[in-house]
Amino acid sequence: MLIEPVALSDFFLSFFSAALIILLATVYAALYAWSKISGHRKFEFAAWLIYAALLICVGVFSYVNHFNDYWLLLSLLMVLGYGWMPRFIWKLCAATHDADTHHSHQSGDHHD
Repeated sequence: MLIEPVALSDFFLSFFSAALIILLATVYAALYAWSKISGHRKFEFAAWLIYAALLICVGVFSYVNHFNDYWLLLSLLMVLGYGWMPRFIWKLCAATHDADTHHSHQSGDHHD
């Protein structure tokens, strides 16, 4: 099944929404990380606002590009990934950089 091509009048909207998806996903991840680092809830709130804008951009992008069936599923998986990956990455970084799990190896140490 072929996807209907984007009309020339919608090309700018398609291009602009695709660029915003990338930009907003980056800003969301940065704000989420900064909220965890600083402990300020205002950055977490801002991250959720950016994520809402990201959802809108994915919706516009999917609509303008006439996505249906598995393309809509792919768009949904993409936006869910953009939402959850910063959380998983944060947990991974926190777990691997925890003071209890970090072992300092100095030169000359012997390992069994």
